[in-house]
Amino acid sequence: MRRRTMRLGALTAGVITALIGSTAAFGSTFYAYQGDDFGYIGNDHKYVGVCDREVDGFNVYAEYTRLSGASGRVEESAGYCESTGSGTSSVYRINVCENIPFAPDPCSGWKEHY
Repeated sequence: MRRRTMRLGALTAGVITALIGSTAAFGSTFYAYQGDDFGYIGNDHKYVGVCDREVDGFNVYAEYTRLSGASGRVEESAGYCESTGSGTSSVYRINVCENIPFAPDPCSGWKEHY
């Protein structure tokens, strides 16, 4: 009986740790980098932003996907950072790219965060 109680206690502790860990991960801002430029998924997973930290004259954009399957793009075009948000479905995937005319755009590659 005592062994069974110990196993149940260990299992309960493991489940609680997993739940707390998952909640903390979901509640944090997630960043993806392309060079010094970066994009991010906000801590509530409802908005996406992008920031240009390189002084090279090329705009930065982020493509994103929501859990519903909807996708979008936000581009920094006249300043340091730009963001977009709202929506009822959470953003879980982001790809940050630098918009270089007449050349392939270097990108971070798709990064996922649940």
